[in-house]
Amino acid sequence: MPHRFFITMTSQNRPGVLAAVTTAMAELGGDMKYATQTVVHGLFTMTVAAEFPPHRNWEVIRDHLLNVGRAYEMEVLIRSMPPEELLKAPSGERFFLSITGKDAPGVVRAICALLAQELVDIQRMYAVPDSPESFSLVMQINIPDQSQSDNLTKELESFGAINGLDIILQHEEQYNITEFPREITTEFLPGT
Repeated sequence: MPHRFFITMTSQNRPGVLAAVTTAMAELGGDMKYATQTVVHGLFTMTVAAEFPPHRNWEVIRDHLLNVGRAYEMEVLIRSMPPEELLKAPSGERFFLSITGKDAPGVVRAICALLAQELVDIQRMYAVPDSPESFSLVMQINIPDQSQSDNLTKELESFGAINGLDIILQHEEQYNITEFPREITTEFLPGT
């Protein structure tokens, strides 16, 4: 049975870092099942869920990735993944939450707390500054009971009005046909 690991790598972003990582994964016999990669303030970050041959333990994988990533000052964090049968698909409907407006300390925390209070699962988030005073954020969320969406929309709109934010909650189907520029797409997401 293959070993399944969740790996996060962070390093300096320079040409060749992604090639080095993917080459190292291939040398280890890793089969990447899921991967995301981004650059934030000059730091490369990649998160991978992968399967490895049974003879590859986490120490061998970590040491090989650190060795290959030495030129990029790479750091590696590895966690074992639970067996697939224990991974539960999120229940509910997929929605996208788009937020733009005035930036202030604690705004994202307050939105996350409001979603947590409604038992909403945040699956992805992408946030960028638009200017020193404003930001844009997109979240892919799962709402357990679609009937909650109207109440959640009212709460979010009220929060937005108080905090100078434009907040739009859209079902996945509606989001995909709008003209919003989006960093999070649903084309290659698991379960789509």
